[in-house]
Amino acid sequence: MKKNVFFVAAIFAALCLNSCDKNDPDNPIAGGSGKILLTTALPNATGMDGTVYMQLIDEPVLGKTMATNNNNGINVPFGSSYPMIIGQEVYVFPSYHLTMDKNELIKYRRTNGILQREGSLQLPANNSANNLVKLSSTKAYLSLAGLGLIYIFNPETMQKTGEINLTSLGIQDNNPDIGIMIERDGYVFAGLSQMVGGWTSPENYKQADVAVIDTKTDKLVKMISEKTSGFSQATRPIDPKSLFMDEKGDIYISCLGNFGMVAGHKAGILRIKKGETDFDPTYHWTITGASIEGEEKVAGFAASICYAANGKAYGYIDIPGYYKPGETGHGAIASRAVVFDLYNQKMKKIEGLDLSNGYGVLVSKYKDGLAIANASTTTKGIYYLNPQTDKINPIPMITTIGNPMAIEWFGN
Repeated sequence: MKKNVFFVAAIFAALCLNSCDKNDPDNPIAGGSGKILLTTALPNATGMDGTVYMQLIDEPVLGKTMATNNNNGINVPFGSSYPMIIGQEVYVFPSYHLTMDKNELIKYRRTNGILQREGSLQLPANNSANNLVKLSSTKAYLSLAGLGLIYIFNPETMQKTGEINLTSLGIQDNNPDIGIMIERDGYVFAGLSQMVGGWTSPENYKQADVAVIDTKTDKLVKMISEKTSGFSQATRPIDPKSLFMDEKGDIYISCLGNFGMVAGHKAGILRIKKGETDFDPTYHWTITGASIEGEEKVAGFAASICYAANGKAYGYIDIPGYYKPGETGHGAIASRAVVFDLYNQKMKKIEGLDLSNGYGVLVSKYKDGLAIANASTTTKGIYYLNPQTDKINPIPMITTIGNPMAIEWFGN
């Protein structure tokens, strides 16, 4: 299955700006300008490396297609977590798996329609920094998946103020491989991948683990584990949307089940109810092998998921039945866009979208609806999805040169 599953996001390496506030082909702005952050990837033949561009673009007109290119894009590193967007701030992670000249978390702020670098946090080697949660204007947690540490830092000054050591939670290698984090009611819940010797957890480790941290004391409270469902790998470490909270205050965790690469492991979704710090024993939705309404083949794992509202989320399911013999990695055209009904534990195919490769699977909130990427054999672009009807506009609102990896709308 997807041996290169973590090699899919790309982040900013350097940003050179000028004062022009419109995308003008005669006066190109490095990084572009506008209300939308777009990231596109052009992988090489192996999918292990390639070229990635990031840029700000103007809003498209719904009902029409806006063609984009990479002329204003910044050539950025291949193989990092998706950008973290918090208000007008953009946090840029170092490469998750490739050697880079600098190990640093970079902070940018979108000001007057362009990005301005505000500072950086220096990190140790082999950090695999992949996610952060901002607790206040002066305090944030940064997960270092390669080291089993959480850095505590001041996002205003970008200075480290402490750390939380979770190496004792690791199995076999003293590293639990920290994934995505979320804060609720004074606690941070951090998914753990528990990878050993590669990108998977051991065959006999069929459980999903989450660390619970008290944000007042910055101390580990406990590690909770769900062992009855056969799920493994809580959260996708590069995708901040794989751990989310609904309007009730219930937390949902997408577990990847070793991406179908280890026999007996399953992907699925777990829940931690409002006011609780343990898994909800009444909720475990198995994704692996589940049927999808409108789709003839069964599900593998959730390649992406974006919560919208009222118990509904949107994303892509990786489907093993569409892999060709010997095919691995994100180049496989094997991901189906679906609606997740979290409360009733059902999935439905989103009509009008072809199967996508593993690069073009991200979904994000966009105005009063959603923006859904798609990288099929015929079109690479981003579509508008109406959550009231679960239907997409028949033509893409944006087309891209390369795979449309990520899109985020700033809103103003």
